[in-house]
Amino acid sequence: MLPSALLGVGLGAATAAHAEWPADQPVKIIVPQAAGGTNDTVARMIGSELGKALGQSVVVENHPGASGSIGMQLAARSPANGYTLAIASDSAAIISATRNMGWKLDRDLTGVALIGDQPMAVAVSTRSKYRSLAELIAAAKARPGHIPFGTSGLGTSQHIVGEWLAHLAGVQLIHVPYKGGGQAVADLVAGTIPAAVLGFAPLLAQARNHAVRIVAVTTAKRNPATPDVPTLKELGYPDITRAQWVGVVAPRGTPPAIVKQLSDAIDGIVRQPAIQAKLLGIGVTPKPMGAAEFDGFIHQDVTDWGNLVKQLHIKLN
Repeated sequence: MLPSALLGVGLGAATAAHAEWPADQPVKIIVPQAAGGTNDTVARMIGSELGKALGQSVVVENHPGASGSIGMQLAARSPANGYTLAIASDSAAIISATRNMGWKLDRDLTGVALIGDQPMAVAVSTRSKYRSLAELIAAAKARPGHIPFGTSGLGTSQHIVGEWLAHLAGVQLIHVPYKGGGQAVADLVAGTIPAAVLGFAPLLAQARNHAVRIVAVTTAKRNPATPDVPTLKELGYPDITRAQWVGVVAPRGTPPAIVKQLSDAIDGIVRQPAIQAKLLGIGVTPKPMGAAEFDGFIHQDVTDWGNLVKQLHIKLN
């Protein structure tokens, strides 16, 4: 009877310790981008509410650099105890599919909850002569290899989608990679570049100020913030229905019960009308998704981006 009794004590202690989570330290959310961007805004929005839901301090830490790899690697190497989370996005999926950076989203981290997504947008400068996607494509056909388009960087989803659009349209566009979306938007506004494929959110304010013109979005449906802007699918490119997603992940090996508790809490937060309004206000469409489904989504997204890069023969070096 003694071994059984001791086993019962051990299980009881383990259960009690588990039930105390989170109790002895703050929950940290790593953002692998600089402060002020969409992912950072989402992290702070969710983190504030998550702290209330858990009754525990939640802190957001920015660890930008190396296209997000510095922050993602830090998250991947953190203890899998529920006290470290990270904001993941399509950029992390692309890096995992195409580069060896010492971490893999689908190998080293596990999905906790999808928060939402935003379209990418094809935009032109109001200082340019282009008023529509058709005019931009026509100019590219008339002058092969002379029309540039900017993105927030080499190997981003924006870069890949831009190359994909050029391929399907049968034109040659010059890719101009920037070190971030902010600089690309600034040059688009100034007319330094005539066109760009960028995240929807940073372009939205400039479009409302009539400094840029969004001529198409990449999602299957039009965005509620710009109902008059057609999708690429509507404009004759039905295969391009991609979005920039944002979600929460944890180091792989985090106890399933903790992952579920976090997932349920974040799901409830994203479904709050006030939070949904805030997300829509920055161009992000809320799309709550639980842990198991989101983890499967991540694996498929890594595969899809990898296949697309190979299909288009895009060089990322």
